[in-house]
Amino acid sequence: MHGTEDAHGLGHLQERHVLSVPFEMIAFYTGEPVGHSMDAVRKVVDHHRGGSCFELNSAFGLLLRALGYEVEIIWGRIHRDTAFDKRTGHMALRVRTPGSPVPWLVDVGHGYNSRRPLRLDLRTPQDDPHGTYLLTPAEEGDVDVSVDGRTLYRMESRARDEDYGEAMMWWYHTSPKSPFKKKPVCMQPTETGKYSLLGTRFTSEEDGSETVRDIETEAELIEIYKRCFGIELSTLPVRSADLPSPAPGLT
Repeated sequence: MHGTEDAHGLGHLQERHVLSVPFEMIAFYTGEPVGHSMDAVRKVVDHHRGGSCFELNSAFGLLLRALGYEVEIIWGRIHRDTAFDKRTGHMALRVRTPGSPVPWLVDVGHGYNSRRPLRLDLRTPQDDPHGTYLLTPAEEGDVDVSVDGRTLYRMESRARDEDYGEAMMWWYHTSPKSPFKKKPVCMQPTETGKYSLLGTRFTSEEDGSETVRDIETEAELIEIYKRCFGIELSTLPVRSADLPSPAPGLT
């Protein structure tokens, strides 16, 4: 790999990952462990699952390192409603291609991440199939990442390792106050749209057209997970009591 080919190769790898592996928070509801690195690789490869940022970005980082990229783990805080979380809760990657000083923001573990790498050294809009992204300076050398005017998260400039997030992931996984335990989330971008499942509300986006409906049975929920996200579940992340009641006249 040389020069520009490295950047193109990096973009191809991220795009293939984003379009193949769903962002999903099912483990936060089923009691499954939320691991990283090789544990996450086994989950994705052997069990055909997706995962959280902690899982997907750490696993993708291993692949990139094996291919000769320089990879650093960076951490940040997710923006919710009108403010950033007090706790660190998002992992992403800072990647450099061989022989180039250009830093790239690579993120395959956020429901609204870009499909292709973003230049970490640019402060002008960057167009992507998922929208127009903007990286803006923040306090203490941090960087705010937004898409189409919506702030996603604030990332540190300091590199840390994967283990830095274990205690935080444990809290997000076990605390009743965890924002990750409001409703199970599963998202899968496609070439021309996106599938999203928030609790039992399913959204299908295709060529700018959006269809939203509530899933009313366990059988239908299992089918949606399998058909749209490639996930076969033996334990659903929602209880039967959480499913909406069928409309009058439907059984």
